[in-house]
Amino acid sequence: MMDKLALFVITLLLTLKVTKAQLSWKLLHNGNNQNGTVPKPRRDAGIGSDLGRRRVILFGGREGSEKGSPVFDDTWIYHSDTLGWRLINTKIHPSARFSFVSGMSGEYFYIATGEGRDRMFYNDIWRFHIRMEKWEQLPAQEKPDYISHNQWSQSKDTILTPEERYGAAGGIYRNESTKFYVSLGFADIRFPNTFSYDSVGKSWYIDFAFSHPYSPEFPHGRCLHSGTMIAPDDLVIFGGCLTGGSTGGPCPSGDSWIFQGKRKVWDQLNNCASPRVYSSMAMLPIADGKRRVVLYGGVEKLPQVLTATESPASELVILNPDLRIKRWEKKTVKGEVPSKRASAAMVTGPAGIYMFGGIDIESGKTMNDLWSLMGDSSAVDKTETSTPCTETTFYNYIMLHGIFMVAGWGVLLQWGAYIARYMKHRDPLWFYLHIGCQVFGLVFSIVGFVCGVLSVQFDHFRFTHAILGLVIMVLGLQQPLNALV
Repeated sequence: MMDKLALFVITLLLTLKVTKAQLSWKLLHNGNNQNGTVPKPRRDAGIGSDLGRRRVILFGGREGSEKGSPVFDDTWIYHSDTLGWRLINTKIHPSARFSFVSGMSGEYFYIATGEGRDRMFYNDIWRFHIRMEKWEQLPAQEKPDYISHNQWSQSKDTILTPEERYGAAGGIYRNESTKFYVSLGFADIRFPNTFSYDSVGKSWYIDFAFSHPYSPEFPHGRCLHSGTMIAPDDLVIFGGCLTGGSTGGPCPSGDSWIFQGKRKVWDQLNNCASPRVYSSMAMLPIADGKRRVVLYGGVEKLPQVLTATESPASELVILNPDLRIKRWEKKTVKGEVPSKRASAAMVTGPAGIYMFGGIDIESGKTMNDLWSLMGDSSAVDKTETSTPCTETTFYNYIMLHGIFMVAGWGVLLQWGAYIARYMKHRDPLWFYLHIGCQVFGLVFSIVGFVCGVLSVQFDHFRFTHAILGLVIMVLGLQQPLNALV
């Protein structure tokens, strides 16, 4: 009897140890407003983590998705020791904005770019001193000692800066780097370039510039993607929206890339997570030298999407960047989990990943709760694996566009021309086959053209592929008239 009891106790202890080692969600603050001492519900905010003092810094964001929703310019600090928020009142601070790039290094919390009120876009960079609790705007380039103030003021128009944009990705690596990255984004067009800011030399540098709009060797211009730094010069990005703004492409997208800043190259990763926009990404605390990246949440169904396998609220998609061939995998978190959301702010903390706010996907409600994904990189292997990456169903109008265009222009119309040229000795069979191929080919092409138009949410026929497609379709529709000539 005693042996069975001892065995039961040992098994229970081992189970508790394994469970404790798994990734798990913990609610730190439910967001209940007590005398205005918590941030208002918001999405697309910036967040940083003061690892030494175990504090969370929050800035900006917007209240909702509707046009005219309030945009915030307030700064908050969450104290882990008191489990409460504190509003920081500063006379000088960045303009109200959302969908900007943020990051924490040393004593400073950095933000750059973003969208403000009335579609005002920014390309400035600011930093908040954690200990002094003061904001300061950084120069796009610091004045060299050998240039006079008059000469410097006249040359400011030629200073290198990122174009004004929102929805970019980037940041600064943990608390160990001096380079702040801004990659891709959108204003009137979708930007395909990547910049870095030297916080010591106080200057912007361009690390990657656009070379060809249809090259498969780097990510195309996009916005609303997620990203995080995994090394001082290495950035991971995922998904986003590629269509509109003088470009065409999937929206949402499901591709992911790593930018290697020292080599100035992009490497594409395996497809795993369902395509999405407004997802969140952060690194888990490093344990035993292992790095792991967490991708969470996001919007998977947009007007371009026909059907998609939506991820459950308990799912995390984890990247192992230490492998020679870096790969994503899906994991399931047990126990209490946050409601599935998008546009949440995420950052690495001392014991896991902090996540604040965002928008509840099911209810559409904007949130202001604070969660922690408890665990470090060693907990990933002990967390239950979810469905394989291959078990994701996704179809959109771009896929139908390609299928119908290949069937119409690539098969039926080609066969119709071939039959008319080489099968006239089989009269009248050739004629009926020719007419059938041409009619169905033209119908398929028209359907494909309509799907192509529906796949672009705005700014139709403002890029090369769309313009050429329109011209070809106009000529194709005149094809039946050629038979009468």
